[in-house]
Amino acid sequence: MRYLSAHYVFPVSSPPLRNGIICVDDHGCIDRIIDTGGKLEECEKLEFYNGVLVPGFVNAHCHLELSHLHGVVEPNGGLPGFISSIGKLRGASDETILAAAKAADDEMRRNGTVAAGDISNNAGTLTVKRNSHIWYHTFVEIFGLGNSRAQEIFVSAQQVEREYRDAGMSVSIVPHAIYSVSQALWQNLYRSYKSSPSRVISMHHQESCEEMWPYPDGKGELAGMFRKNGLLARNPNGETLNEVKPEIGDIPQMMNCFREAANCLLVHNTFSSKDDLLKYTSDPGRFYFVLCPGSNLFIQNRLPSLQLFSSPELCRNICLGTDSLASNTKLSILEEIKIIHQHAPDIPLGMLLQWATLHGASALGCDDLYGSFEKGKAPGVNLITDIDFDRMQFTAKSAVKALVP
Repeated sequence: MRYLSAHYVFPVSSPPLRNGIICVDDHGCIDRIIDTGGKLEECEKLEFYNGVLVPGFVNAHCHLELSHLHGVVEPNGGLPGFISSIGKLRGASDETILAAAKAADDEMRRNGTVAAGDISNNAGTLTVKRNSHIWYHTFVEIFGLGNSRAQEIFVSAQQVEREYRDAGMSVSIVPHAIYSVSQALWQNLYRSYKSSPSRVISMHHQESCEEMWPYPDGKGELAGMFRKNGLLARNPNGETLNEVKPEIGDIPQMMNCFREAANCLLVHNTFSSKDDLLKYTSDPGRFYFVLCPGSNLFIQNRLPSLQLFSSPELCRNICLGTDSLASNTKLSILEEIKIIHQHAPDIPLGMLLQWATLHGASALGCDDLYGSFEKGKAPGVNLITDIDFDRMQFTAKSAVKALVP
């Protein structure tokens, strides 16, 4: 048994404890939490650390398979430019992709991550995740604008899903975004969810101001990107073909799919308004909004309205993610918290730690083991050092060390 203490212990599911003690057994399970009332007595087995103790982080949105693009994509190119760059640059040998994914998994673990939601377009990173110390839920992502290829795309995704299931891993098939999934593909997805409801799904959400109607009449930056890459076709008269235009049916199709899932993660929300988000919260506990501030700054030099997410109506449904190394410099939830501190210093540290731990675990459906210091859980124990205790905030020098992996 280990007895761990620090200036503050954040159980997350309950208020922080000054000079609290966490008792952890040899398997990493929480045996009990001791409230000392702030008066810590010396004990032979006690390990006291300067800083705060928090549960292991949950990265609710990452892309391991894009890790080989670290430092390759130019920043601040906007969403259309970023999508276009990924399409051109993501090709690499299996060995290169696998080695980069393994290094990224190791980086996340060193940075205190214990669970993650990973977007995958194939099974290339399965072995990395299967052998990782991090618990993963894999989102097998589908996209395609032409109805004619919908069945082929969906069958391919089902094959990837089967590979993960056969490996004993948590997995689900999910849409990329409202603007990149055809009517026929939405229908395939809905039929699949209806026959076998998914526990958790994810979708990129309102990452662009053009998202809901990105290319009516073939206009807009997203339309230009799709056309340049041969994804937005034109007929001989120069008109955009209806097959690959957004249609009013896409929104109810999307919502029908969402209703079949236990939990839905909506990722980025860069251009979301409060009214946009409140449409989802009429069904509490099912919809989670994932913020990836480091990636938002890298791609568009813009952040969501961070203060909005701390409102009483929304704050219980927020998670944090890093996105990929193609769109971020690090895979560190601590760094994401620092960005939020910098741009929205009024959001309390306790709330941010809930976003970084318990909410992500609840969204991914692994909160029986991860996300908070509670008896019987094995959430990992992170030490965060260099704290501004006067303001109760992390600083630019704050660092994380996993005391219990």
